[in-house]
Amino acid sequence: MTTVLTADELRAVLLQTPAYRNALAILNDEWGSHAQENPLYQAPMTIADLRFVAHLQAVGFHAPVLDFTDYSAVSEWIITHQAALTPNVIAWLRRPFD
Repeated sequence: MTTVLTADELRAVLLQTPAYRNALAILNDEWGSHAQENPLYQAPMTIADLRFVAHLQAVGFHAPVLDFTDYSAVSEWIITHQAALTPNVIAWLRRPFD
């Protein structure tokens, strides 16, 4: 089965929407500098951001930076990016391993 982006995801890539820029910041490990664009409020990563990252990796849009199926990789990634993650997002990342 071939993985494809949804119409909304493809539109986000083509129009370079904030959702796409968030995913790209995660893929390029630039969330910290991305979040500094607004020093008064540094938004945490969302489940939607990470879901988009997973889809972009699955279609080969970007080299994988996180193997969502590898417990060790996910755990290390959570530790590294903990400041930008909410408890909900951490639970979502760990969900496949519970």
